[in-house]
Amino acid sequence: RKRKSNPNSLDFTVLGACAGASMSSVGCILVRYQQQSPEEQLHMDFIRYEEITVPLRIRSPILNLLRDYQRNPHAMLRVQNMIGNMFSTAMKCFCKNHNIPIGSVDLAAAQADSIPPSVLPSSVSAPRQSEIDPKSQTWTAIIAEETGITTITSLPTNRQSWMPREPSYLASIDELFLRDATKFRVCITIEDFLAITAIPPAESSRGIVFTPFAQCGPGTMFIDYAMRYATSNKIEDDHDGSYGEHGIVNENIVDQFLKMYDYSRRLLPTAMAVEMFGQHEIQGVIDECLFVGMSDHDIVATITRITSQNIVWQYNKILSDSFPGQKIDELFICGRGASNAKIVDRLEEMLPNEVVTKPFEDIGIPGDAKAA
Repeated sequence: RKRKSNPNSLDFTVLGACAGASMSSVGCILVRYQQQSPEEQLHMDFIRYEEITVPLRIRSPILNLLRDYQRNPHAMLRVQNMIGNMFSTAMKCFCKNHNIPIGSVDLAAAQADSIPPSVLPSSVSAPRQSEIDPKSQTWTAIIAEETGITTITSLPTNRQSWMPREPSYLASIDELFLRDATKFRVCITIEDFLAITAIPPAESSRGIVFTPFAQCGPGTMFIDYAMRYATSNKIEDDHDGSYGEHGIVNENIVDQFLKMYDYSRRLLPTAMAVEMFGQHEIQGVIDECLFVGMSDHDIVATITRITSQNIVWQYNKILSDSFPGQKIDELFICGRGASNAKIVDRLEEMLPNEVVTKPFEDIGIPGDAKAA
């Protein structure tokens, strides 16, 4: 949108939405971009952010269909419709909750982490009523139709070899917001999956942001599964770590699991969140915990420790392999898992004392809102 007084200026409002691998919620963020002229700096103002919970009755059919998409291509027509409706409903709820006129939004951007590349659509403008074909619409087209906003989505850089450890949009965001002139920073993002990005200072000769191990194991996904098991699906996460806080960690089970599943050598596919939320690995831990007579709180505490210990191992391995001897000036922690006190406490306990840990909020952006 150009200002009438200055046709070369830019004033653009964007509504971003991101659903994690388990689709438990859609994070919605409203930002405003302003630029006086193409030669001047682009300014971004954060306006509002909210997580819109996705009910199990909505996301379960989507995940079930995604699990079978390669064997049942016709199911993708239903998936496109359901994902589009999920995003558009979340966006409209977000605007309603914060009294934002949906007509004031210039562009919508949607990202779904568990969608296979073959299902990802292209960008779509808001269609005319006469152009709508409900049998062939992509989910971005459905968002555009139901919200009236031109909609785009993030696409993998290589759709044929889309793997979790390829450079991702998260790494680009970390570089954009955290690159400092002199400080060496690391960002740990704890969403459904764990992502770690090392960001050398701008003056360094080592090159751009380092992302070979951008995704290296589970974030909150295992904890969420354990919570659903422990509470018979009544509670879907241990947001602040209070449930696991009442349990006792079985260190033997933690050590055995991480020796068996070394996530520095073994990719954890994004599809695992679709394939019954990764229960193939973590259900074995739960069965072992039950066999030795552990309580539900003990189980969640032990699986939380598996998560936090893996973060420490991956952090140390990435730095020792690629930046040996490098002093870390600041460590930023963000994502849903950053609210879990048991995870954060473990990181601060195990990492060197000179490493300064900071929330992503210190740079003026909510950590949960980064992906959106």
